[in-house]
Amino acid sequence: MTFALPSLDWWAIAPMLVLTLTGCATLVADLLRAEDANREPLAWMTVAGIAISAGVAIASWGEAPRLAFSDMVYSDPFTQFFTVLFVSVTAVTVLFSFEQLGREDFHPAEFYTLIAFSTVGMVLMAAAADLVMVFLGVELLSICLYILTGFSRRRLESEESAIKYLLLGAFASAFLLYGVALVYGSTGSTNLSCVGLAIGASGGLAGACDGAVAAGTASKAVLLAGVGLLIVGLGFKAALVPFHSWAPDVYEGAPTSITAYMSVGAKAAAFAALLRVFLVAFPTISPDWSVVLAIVATLTMVTGNAVALLQKNIKRMLGYSSIAHAGYILVAIVSASHLGATSLLVYAVAYAVMNMGAFAVVMALGQAGNERTLITDYAGLSRRQPLLAALMAAFMLSLAGIPPTFGFVGKFYVFSAAVESGFAWLALIGLLSSVASVYYYLRVVHQMYMVAPVGEAAEHVPGRWLSLVAVVACGAVFLLGLFPGGVVAVANASTMFVK
Repeated sequence: MTFALPSLDWWAIAPMLVLTLTGCATLVADLLRAEDANREPLAWMTVAGIAISAGVAIASWGEAPRLAFSDMVYSDPFTQFFTVLFVSVTAVTVLFSFEQLGREDFHPAEFYTLIAFSTVGMVLMAAAADLVMVFLGVELLSICLYILTGFSRRRLESEESAIKYLLLGAFASAFLLYGVALVYGSTGSTNLSCVGLAIGASGGLAGACDGAVAAGTASKAVLLAGVGLLIVGLGFKAALVPFHSWAPDVYEGAPTSITAYMSVGAKAAAFAALLRVFLVAFPTISPDWSVVLAIVATLTMVTGNAVALLQKNIKRMLGYSSIAHAGYILVAIVSASHLGATSLLVYAVAYAVMNMGAFAVVMALGQAGNERTLITDYAGLSRRQPLLAALMAAFMLSLAGIPPTFGFVGKFYVFSAAVESGFAWLALIGLLSSVASVYYYLRVVHQMYMVAPVGEAAEHVPGRWLSLVAVVACGAVFLLGLFPGGVVAVANASTMFVK
């Protein structure tokens, strides 16, 4: 009897492998460096690994979609699209860290390693072809974020937010896992394509489904219970109402660079998983879950915008704004169509650009021991820092969805998908919520341009990387707002698995 190693498609998971090796290499390099040595080489090592990972994902573009590792992961344009988005957000976060590490008592090796490992979790969530892999991706991402949230050890708010995130995240993980168990109990499989087959779906990349899985054999009552629990688990990670209570406190308490990272990266990963799971595994029961998600989207949009109106801290305001934007993105999934899937990817890119840019300005205004996150701290900013004021105004207008910004394009596609799928009332609610959001976004602009500065405190000179990120993001907001065709075309090609 001879033993033969199974044939493994390492290229399918190459971006994740590169990121994992990058995190490990950073730890080893830290052990070898002198205690008082410059920290920047660790950051550039991480950036190099991120660049290689992005390059591998781009090189894989155009290959035929396939399943790998016993049908557990997808290698397709959808995975590659989100991989590039995730590593881009991670690279920007590393650039943010140059400023953050100088203000806080951070140990750089652990910081960069956790950033790299959490990105692996994000990519795994987007690539998952099995509910078990979705759960593993969520847990890998979550464990890293729990630690990163409490990384500002000298600030009690950071420690408090980490504990709150951990406790609530544990409950969400339990709901998610129980949902996976119920789906398995109903269909006899956790593979997305096989689950779809069990409830009567056709098409997609159906791998070697277990012989016990036959079309139309699922128990619908148990299945719907499992779907409901999956919504709870993934809805927590996406900060959907009523699973959102953690987000404002965690966003406020976490280091600002991690707040930006979570609000964009973790949210995009959650929606990538939601789209893949619901439109591959459960398309035939979309009339059942679309109504539930439509109600959740309504609550999320209304609650996020309504509470954001009352905030005095800009990180909390952006936290509730992030909740509202999660509602807008969820509208795309409610549509359950190819246009809806395309609009989700477009909106994910738009939100990443404008939110990371906004947080770059927030960090640029902060100082050691004083993050200056009150909205009143922005009074008279146009006179003290005219460039930063102009950049922040651009991001606020884009978040509000005012043309010709990229934020407007994202909302246009999302609401168009809703109308096309018969959810015109949901699009109307989203439009009215967006109008209401203009008030609190313009309140920041009003403080910067219409209110006199308070005091004559010396201004902190923003770091070059923060300024660069903000300027590039501002350029992208208007350039992609005027010429969105390229992003839309790539997003459309990345969602061909959705009928």
